[in-house]
Amino acid sequence: MRDSAVIVLNGKLIAGSNEYKKLIDFEDRIVIGVDGGSLLLEEIGFLPELIIGDLDSLTKYKIKEYKLKGIKIIEYPREKDETDGELAVDYCLSNHINDLIITASLGGRFDQQLANVFLLEYASKQGINAIIKEPGIEIGIVKGKKKFNDKKGMGLSLLPLSRQVTDVDISGCKYKLDKARLIRYKTRGISNLIESESASVRIKNGVLVYILRNNT
Repeated sequence: MRDSAVIVLNGKLIAGSNEYKKLIDFEDRIVIGVDGGSLLLEEIGFLPELIIGDLDSLTKYKIKEYKLKGIKIIEYPREKDETDGELAVDYCLSNHINDLIITASLGGRFDQQLANVFLLEYASKQGINAIIKEPGIEIGIVKGKKKFNDKKGMGLSLLPLSRQVTDVDISGCKYKLDKARLIRYKTRGISNLIESESASVRIKNGVLVYILRNNT
């Protein structure tokens, strides 16, 4: 079984289908549609191999159509303790998938968008390398050291998820740090700029989110 997957959430596409096709290698990964994310996948031009969720965003006709096409469906009750996105990450964990791209995660409800970022920490703690990718933006977790190659000119923001992140080193960026401390309720890590072909962020303790974005 392949050890990489793309999870398409039931959010919104923030760009056209061609932008998503260029961004994500759908054909080389297990493609998972999270509830209505399956419809977004069709907008991009792909069918899911697997659909996970409570299916409240899909009509009975559409569910039947997917089944007739041989698509595996794992249905959960509407009242549950996890989001459909978390259940999709759990599926990946149970099936030894260790490389994960999450998309269609932005542009919808703010609480869901924030929860999707927290899913990156959850996946990381389970040993899964997970990132959020949308056209013009990438979000991930810094574990120890994160390198950014060929990203010159892109904006970079760092946000602590833990109360603090210690011994933060930043190189290859406009604003460099050396053994600094980033605190969750302070905005010191916002709006940096990558100035080198190879930049890096290194931390010692804590959980740090990076947000990489196009400046155009």
